[in-house]
Amino acid sequence: MLDVRSALRRAMVCNRNRPAILAEDFELTFEEAWKRGCQLANALLAEGLKPGDKIAVLEDNCLEASDFFLAAAIGNFVRVPLYRRNSAEAHAHMIGHTDCRAIIVAAEYAHEVAQFKDTLDHLEHVIIRSDDYESWLAAHSYADPDIDI
Repeated sequence: MLDVRSALRRAMVCNRNRPAILAEDFELTFEEAWKRGCQLANALLAEGLKPGDKIAVLEDNCLEASDFFLAAAIGNFVRVPLYRRNSAEAHAHMIGHTDCRAIIVAAEYAHEVAQFKDTLDHLEHVIIRSDDYESWLAAHSYADPDIDI
């Protein structure tokens, strides 16, 4: 049976140098995208998150957003999307009712979730994507963590 991670890995192997993610200001090949996804999955595992953990995400469509889609499949995490137009109370409701252990938030929305770590029981990690995101990501291995599904 083919799972999402295996399909992504196969696509990377078969299309290694072909464009996978395109935007106005960047382009990633399948291999580059896969490596970034592995790096983020490994970073989240290093934070103590485990396969099956729910992770809320509050960000716009951007390169970093694609990192998490891949990392979720690679690390077997559950993505809980938050929408920037919702209120902080709506975000807290979503995070609380899904028992998220972490939230990844773009720096421009960090103020909306700043108090959540102190007020939501299950939330242990607030990861803010700021200017040092690329260096933080680069500090983690791009080896496939090969998590059991």
